[in-house]
Amino acid sequence: MKLLSKKKRANISIMVAVFCMAFLVFCAFGVDMAYVTLNRAKLQRAVETTALASIAEYKNSAQDKSEDFFNLYRSKIDVLKNAQIENVQYKDSEDNSKKVKISAKLVSPTFFLRFAGVGKINIKANSYAQAYEEIIEDKTSGDTIELENQLTEKNGNDIKVETANLPEGYFIFAGIKNNDGVIMWSDIGCKADSTRTLEQIGSSQYNLISANNTYFDLSKTCEPNVDTNIVSYLRLYRAKFAEEHDYSFTIRILNNVKLITKNDF
Repeated sequence: MKLLSKKKRANISIMVAVFCMAFLVFCAFGVDMAYVTLNRAKLQRAVETTALASIAEYKNSAQDKSEDFFNLYRSKIDVLKNAQIENVQYKDSEDNSKKVKISAKLVSPTFFLRFAGVGKINIKANSYAQAYEEIIEDKTSGDTIELENQLTEKNGNDIKVETANLPEGYFIFAGIKNNDGVIMWSDIGCKADSTRTLEQIGSSQYNLISANNTYFDLSKTCEPNVDTNIVSYLRLYRAKFAEEHDYSFTIRILNNVKLITKNDF
């Protein structure tokens, strides 16, 4: 077998060294980019959560609490501890909805790219959110009302019920489906007798909510061991089903919040 010359062996050694160096650089780039991508996702989640909480608070009090919400969120995640909010912008729309834009930045360190002179990578994230009212009209007693979006107590949602000429009063229930697909109802008006069925409650003639334009707070529950922090359905019952006249309800979901796109801001 003919041995390679020293010159050829030297050329092969150089090629192997170059290949190994390129392979290491590729792996290093992959590791650092994966880390940056993960941190970018965490920063995006932080600004989205901040935007939702901030616009709900702004709708209620006209105060900017974005720094407080952001700091509370990032304090629980190590890689976000040096993250900062760069800009907060609120906007009032013609339809009385309120919107916010949250911008934040994070300096993400590198592990291998620092040997190539890149010691850190700046990450930025933006999020847009809107607080609005969902109006549900012409609902009658006993209707199961499926909401456009889930209501969560953490988002500061409140419910306002408007009625006209309903002296008998009514009951209000909030519902969420369990794992079996059955709606579990909870009395949020604190007027119902928990020993009765919904139909029996609706036909009762005492202890009713009689006030018009009544507000209900999801953070308050009237039944033990029942979670009303998440609500997907509502149902109202008026008393005295036997009467000929029926009355409709208008329900306003106040401070409903959702994420929106840049084009919707």
